[in-house]
Amino acid sequence: MSINSDNRRRAFADVVTVEAWHDAFGKGISKVDLHADVVFGTARLGAEIESPIRFRLSVQRAELLIIIPELEPVSVDTKSVSRDTPSFEGHLTEIMELSKGANAKAGVSGSLDVTGGRASLSSEAAVQVSKRKTKKLELKSNVTLMMVTQSKSPEGYYRWLIESNNNGLLDGRPWDATRQPRLKLIDRRSDPSKGIPPTVRVEVRCRREDLIISDLRMKDEGLWASVKSRVGHKNRMAAAISYIRSRLSEESLEVQNMEDVFGQLTLGSALAQSS
Repeated sequence: MSINSDNRRRAFADVVTVEAWHDAFGKGISKVDLHADVVFGTARLGAEIESPIRFRLSVQRAELLIIIPELEPVSVDTKSVSRDTPSFEGHLTEIMELSKGANAKAGVSGSLDVTGGRASLSSEAAVQVSKRKTKKLELKSNVTLMMVTQSKSPEGYYRWLIESNNNGLLDGRPWDATRQPRLKLIDRRSDPSKGIPPTVRVEVRCRREDLIISDLRMKDEGLWASVKSRVGHKNRMAAAISYIRSRLSEESLEVQNMEDVFGQLTLGSALAQSS
């Protein structure tokens, strides 16, 4: 393993870790479940002596992809793919509301006949009752910390987009890897007992805009205070951010146009091991 990849693993282990495994192919076993375990968190970076800054790094959105090289003798059982999608249960409720309005019509009248000794008093009142019908749609869903949506990447790989349910940071596991495999692999070799087993890779990617950098500080607090007080503070902050991007680029598995907010980088990668 190269020194660069080893550094990358140390730097990003707290941001995301990914593991993948499946049962071994063999005689009579040509179809197996592929499990992928991914865990998100927050990393504290910049602890190296030579680093002039320190900061926290998290992710607010990412995707997990199953990468099957074109020439590998393995395919995916389409029906087995975990079709994760936001799910809601709803029911329509019909509500009947009754309201009363009094004194819609009311009056009092009377007459007095002194000679006949007769007196009469009459009154009338009308009460109106109005009825109103309303409908209310209620939606119910299971509360989860992360929302997962399955689709395919432009390259044709199966992928799962992972987002926070409250627009926050990704933290923890989006699914139970042991109980919820991503899909089934089919060994296309004529004799699974011979030759090299197929290779499948699992990657976790995100866009540069999905990286959340917080608590950015110069290690020399005196220098930090001095920089903040100068007119060119914003330009110097931009230089600091550029330095961070450079480190991320050096330690990532793959980076595509890191300078652009839509630039893509690979945070973690793992070969699926047979268990």
